[in-house]
Amino acid sequence: MSRRAAPASLTGGAAIALLASLATAAVMLIVLLAGRNAEALRQLEERALTGRAEVIIRHLDHAPEGWRLELPPDVAAAFSPAYGRAAFAVVDADGRFLLGANTAAPLKLPGPGEEARAFTLERVGRDWRGLAIPAVIDGQALSIQVAEDLQHPDVLLDDAASDFVRDVAWLVLPVFLVLCLAMLWLLQRLKRPLRDLAEQAEAIAASGAGGRLREAGVPSELLPMLRTFNEALARLEAAQAEQRGFIADAAHELRTPLAVLQAQLDLVQDRAAAAPLERDLGVLERMVGQLLTIAALDDRALRPDRRLDLRLLAGDLADYLTPLAEARGVTLDCATPAVPVMILAEEEALSQAVVNLLENAIGHSPKGGTVRLTVTADGRVEVGDSGPGIADFERKLVFRRFWRSRRQAARRRGAGLGLAIVQRAAEIHGGTVTVGDAPGGGALFRLALPLAEERGMA
Repeated sequence: MSRRAAPASLTGGAAIALLASLATAAVMLIVLLAGRNAEALRQLEERALTGRAEVIIRHLDHAPEGWRLELPPDVAAAFSPAYGRAAFAVVDADGRFLLGANTAAPLKLPGPGEEARAFTLERVGRDWRGLAIPAVIDGQALSIQVAEDLQHPDVLLDDAASDFVRDVAWLVLPVFLVLCLAMLWLLQRLKRPLRDLAEQAEAIAASGAGGRLREAGVPSELLPMLRTFNEALARLEAAQAEQRGFIADAAHELRTPLAVLQAQLDLVQDRAAAAPLERDLGVLERMVGQLLTIAALDDRALRPDRRLDLRLLAGDLADYLTPLAEARGVTLDCATPAVPVMILAEEEALSQAVVNLLENAIGHSPKGGTVRLTVTADGRVEVGDSGPGIADFERKLVFRRFWRSRRQAARRRGAGLGLAIVQRAAEIHGGTVTVGDAPGGGALFRLALPLAEERGMA
């Protein structure tokens, strides 16, 4: 099954579509203007040729000695052989050449009953455009044919036609560029409400519950989507609150029967038989405590708003768990920097995270092993043990809720919530937690927290 391509940017797609539309419109405008200009020039040329033919018709007459034509000086100059720009021919109905200028033969053979018709011809390797107009003079049907050299230097209309596309292109191109810039600017302005909504959504995701997308300044087309999103946030918060309440209630309800079981186990005379039951009961009690902790940490209203020294907190927790380590034959070392490491913290959540890391390390270290707690000046808490370590393929799984390795499941130890509590505490503080290999073997957990200065508080 092929993977679907990532969705393209709406802004990019709109920009490409608009640019393509503008470019197409510009090309079509140039082509249409060029066609319209060519048609206008053709009509002008035909009117000029028609005017010359009508002058010839008015001054042409038939005498006993033959046909005579005396043109006005300006018209005669246009047909001058020295000028060579224009030619005309007077042809009878049988196609016989009667008289003309710059030609000794018909420019076009007339057809029967022919009306005025434009034509083109090639003379001495040059293109000519002409017009044949039928006329009846002294009872004889004639064809008055006039033509003009399209490549003559003085044919200004054809020069204008050849330069039109270039001239119009230089006019349209700046307008096209201005429109493109205006379109891009408009797209940026239209995208601003989307950027604002994205920033609000990111802030809500980072800060947790209680936030909503603001409707002020949002285009009307986006309001239905915005309101649906806000309604989804409200339903999600209600579901999370109900889930937290259920977990907390269930954990509280379990405490009473567990306390009763513990009291009954205390009365059992056979301590060897009671020992496994007490271990299982301890696991259940720890699970209940972790359920209560995870329910409390899932409250999105928690904020790291207390300024404290991370090294002092770590030292106190190490002292608190030293008896547990000694009872299991494990050495607990604590190394902290000489200077304070000030952070903004939610003390209970952070304490739960460090305690879970230490208890996890103590539980996985063999008798005679060492657990090392290190606090660095840049706000990291590192806990390394001398246990078997964590396989690479399990490192992405250990922070999932209720996940346990096969080894833990077989030994019936842990509920799979301890490291999930650590990760949730890291999220609350805007930090991260990772796992790797300890220098001497075993697992090394790194809880990285931002310093108070990095959060904008000195």
